[in-house]
Amino acid sequence: MINDIRIHLSIIMYMFGCFSIMAFNAVMIYRKKVDNKAMQKNTDKWIKTIHQQLNSNIVSRRVTKKLKHVEKLMAFYTALNRFKHRCSDSYDKYMTMLTENEVFQPIALAYKKKKSEERAYFAYFVNQYPSVAKNTDGICKNITDTMVSFITASNIYCGVNVLKALCRVGDMHGVINTLQFFSDKSVYVHHKLLAEDLHSFSGNKEELAAKLWENHSMWSDNIVLGVISFITMFSDGFKSDFLPVLERQSTNATICLAIIRYYKKYSFAPAQPILIKHLNQTDNYDIAIEAASALSTYPGFITTRALGGALQSENWHVRYNAASSLVELGVFTDNTSDRIPSGNNDVQQMVQYRLAHANGENYMNVSDITA
Repeated sequence: MINDIRIHLSIIMYMFGCFSIMAFNAVMIYRKKVDNKAMQKNTDKWIKTIHQQLNSNIVSRRVTKKLKHVEKLMAFYTALNRFKHRCSDSYDKYMTMLTENEVFQPIALAYKKKKSEERAYFAYFVNQYPSVAKNTDGICKNITDTMVSFITASNIYCGVNVLKALCRVGDMHGVINTLQFFSDKSVYVHHKLLAEDLHSFSGNKEELAAKLWENHSMWSDNIVLGVISFITMFSDGFKSDFLPVLERQSTNATICLAIIRYYKKYSFAPAQPILIKHLNQTDNYDIAIEAASALSTYPGFITTRALGGALQSENWHVRYNAASSLVELGVFTDNTSDRIPSGNNDVQQMVQYRLAHANGENYMNVSDITA
């Protein structure tokens, strides 16, 4: 009897749970429809307002007041997007009006007092429409400085959006201050994302890179890694600057790897002996693997001899990259692989494997791979 009651109660509770989920989903679907309708209505209103402002050549204070509310700003963003594709000539004129009247200066100050998510959206808006953070003299420092202040007591999403926006606007000092904050507060952003954001900088990238490298000693390894990755994307002007860091024994391994990749892309004769030194070390095979690959852009007898020695390495990946580099340097080809002494079976198999791989053949010796 008691067991029957428990079973019935369990069934009732299960059914109640199912109905609750269904009711919740129904409410959410309805609410989404209502929100979409409201967004569509607000967007249509904004498009009408934009046309009115263009006709009168005046941006009213009422517009500024409305945009201090995030839901209005979201509708304005959608309206601008639609207006941009429909009326490209009028769009440029309207954006010039917003810039000349510094419409977004008081709006930025208003968002400074709002929640982190709302500040993040404002930064996202500026990232999409960077001209709103400018004036007739160039960058509007009042807006960019306000955005830098957003990142205090904010989540990482807001911080990243601020960095993206400042890069698109081209505010060098704002970018540096944001990275300094990330470093001081141990905010982790993947170095590849940092590099991509920095590469979107709309100003002089060489000048930005120089300023960033001036500050690298004060920043965390992750920030420095992002800076090196950014510089590697476009500049060969830091060959001499990176060399002392690569020579230093205390340099973090990940930073060493990034600099070695830099010297592979931009060969630099003074870096060759240091790369060979890293190739021969056995404390960190990741560095030796990368050095073996980087030496493919340093032709000559010294490189060939060093890579030949690396073919005897205990690490398969070091051997493979050494063989790859020798093939790329033209030391070994299909017709010259017989230069390898017949007693060196492991070396011979590795070079033959690399040659086969280069030719697209399916050659693989399992005993060599697992050596």
